[in-house]
Amino acid sequence: MSLRLRSGGRGIGLGLALVLLVLGGAGCGSSPSSPTGSGGGTNSGGGSSGGGSAGGGTVTNAPPVVKSIVAGADHAEVGTGITLTATVEDAETAADKLAYAWSAPTGTFSGTGAAVTWTPGNDVQTPADVTVTLTVTETYTSGSTQLQNTVKETASVHLNNSPKELADLSLRFLGNFADSRVSPDTCVSEFTTNCSGKTDEFSDITGNRHDFVILSSSLRNTGIDPPSKGKTTVHTFCAFTSRVITTEPVTCSKADCPFNSVQSVQGDCFTTNVYEQGRWWLCESHFNGARTLTAFDRAFFGIRGSDHP
Repeated sequence: MSLRLRSGGRGIGLGLALVLLVLGGAGCGSSPSSPTGSGGGTNSGGGSSGGGSAGGGTVTNAPPVVKSIVAGADHAEVGTGITLTATVEDAETAADKLAYAWSAPTGTFSGTGAAVTWTPGNDVQTPADVTVTLTVTETYTSGSTQLQNTVKETASVHLNNSPKELADLSLRFLGNFADSRVSPDTCVSEFTTNCSGKTDEFSDITGNRHDFVILSSSLRNTGIDPPSKGKTTVHTFCAFTSRVITTEPVTCSKADCPFNSVQSVQGDCFTTNVYEQGRWWLCESHFNGARTLTAFDRAFFGIRGSDHP
């Protein structure tokens, strides 16, 4: 709102002039000071005229207020645009006349104004919470001086790189499984407790550790099914060579798993995965062999009769 001081008519009567002289004489000759912003805003000179006064009076101008910054989804994905919308209010200047500048430590912005699209880059370790900053500037005139109110507000946007996170998650699990020195507890540490698969996998790996030692392995991510409603399947080529280390196996008979016997198996180690609490978790682990599985193979993977042909 512009406030200007000016005389109301063609002249001022002598009596009124004397009253004004008595009441306001102490302030005669003093120069008006520039207004300062409130609510965390700053004032500075320069810029083009926005709200404010075109005359010669002093202006008291409140800075804009960023009421909220809202993302268009519950999390962002690396390389995929997400809409960010700010609600901004200002007492003197219309919101669409304000200047908006968006920034973040990664990615690019497209569009201008209070609503933009942010496309995060892949240079951030994920999962992560990324701070997005909005700077809003109001330009106005006070007397013959152009000033600015500037305010900043931030919002935290959760960021994932799901393809990389899922591939890495599956490889970590299978890499731990392939090392017979790693405990079953550690192997299943990234399984969600909301799936029965964690209990089943712990039992399978416990049996594997009792009966076998893994001599060598090869692992390579081969694909990820398109996620749907926070669930997906990750496929990993896997090959294992193992040896029976006990005369009393618990996962198969002595005839099927004779002591010191060695066998190799390869195929598709695939995991089902769920998105919970801002990250991906393992749900279940399965194996499809490249050939008909032997009793040794089934014992090695903990495959029961109904789990695999």
